[in-house]
Amino acid sequence: MKNVAYYTSTNFLDVIVETIQSIKDEVNLHLFIEITNNSKYSTLINVDQIEDFKFLEDPINVFGENKWNEIKHYFNGLADFKFIVYKNKKSISANTLIKGLVFLNHLKNLKIEIIHFDTISNRAIGYIFFVKRINAKIIISLHDAIPHIGEDSWKENIAVVLFYKRASSFIFYSNYSLHQFETIYKKLKTSTYKIKLQPYTINNVNQEIKSVERRHILFFGRLSFYKGIDILLKAIPIVLKIFPNEMFLIAGKSVYDFKIDDEQINNYNKNIQLVNEFIPNENLINYISESKFVVCPYRDASQSGVLMTSKALGRTIVATNTGAFSEYVKNDFDGILCEPNEYDLAEKIILLLINEKYKTLEKNIIKNHSEKDKVLNKIEILKAYSN
Repeated sequence: MKNVAYYTSTNFLDVIVETIQSIKDEVNLHLFIEITNNSKYSTLINVDQIEDFKFLEDPINVFGENKWNEIKHYFNGLADFKFIVYKNKKSISANTLIKGLVFLNHLKNLKIEIIHFDTISNRAIGYIFFVKRINAKIIISLHDAIPHIGEDSWKENIAVVLFYKRASSFIFYSNYSLHQFETIYKKLKTSTYKIKLQPYTINNVNQEIKSVERRHILFFGRLSFYKGIDILLKAIPIVLKIFPNEMFLIAGKSVYDFKIDDEQINNYNKNIQLVNEFIPNENLINYISESKFVVCPYRDASQSGVLMTSKALGRTIVATNTGAFSEYVKNDFDGILCEPNEYDLAEKIILLLINEKYKTLEKNIIKNHSEKDKVLNKIEILKAYSN
């Protein structure tokens, strides 16, 4: 079996935990999760400080004993699993290069043949200068072919320049992203593959949605311009004309200096609650369990972790018909698609509220892994590894 190093960051942990189920029995899979002071809080990670961790740290010390005991069965069959700890706050620095050399020497000792990056972090730049030492093939999974609206960064372009020409294959989580990539990077003659996201079952492992009052319509996730929160805030007054007592919860932390119009919130403070902070997993599960349904008024979407988390917890979704949502939502079956404007969004929210239609759509949601998708994902990933 091939020796594969699978590398990602804590921000994508809930994604890759589901993805690696397809291949962990087919290759000798060594999993490496990058953690920094900026990424020590995520859906599954909640660490006060990383200063006492080793550069290559065991997962039980990062997750904590209780959490690790709950989720460790997801990682059965791996050759190894370590967190890569970067304590330096600067992502591009001399320290990045030094750590890169240390890590590549570790991979050399493991006789790694393939390094599979699930999205390129800035700190991974430290590896590219030494990767020839181990003669390993580079595979890159990309969640986004291009940055989201309002989230472009010159630092991300450095990774593109350094890594893309060295990659043997690219893997995408939607046809939308794959086609977008092939249109933009026509000069790259690299093979491309598409796999499918699975519901993020790890987010609710050992936790059941209790019979609670369905209190609100929920938006959750990071708060950014491309998420279309302003579209939602314009739609809410239209909904309230028909359902004046409806409650909306917007939960997540602002990123890229995004700010919500406080006036829009204050004008409807009896109907809108804003929680502008990082949401721990336990709180998020409560928010979702107490929701009637989830709304995603995005301007663009290459794929959606919000959707896969909602599916795992049995909640339907209203999403704008943009990006890859139509690949994962069957309109008027397990969710509703709308145009990215406040009028159509409001109309679809009202449609789900009438006679509690959202409960009908919930019955069609597949909460768990699709064995068919698992097999298809395995075939595509192994093709990329063999190319």
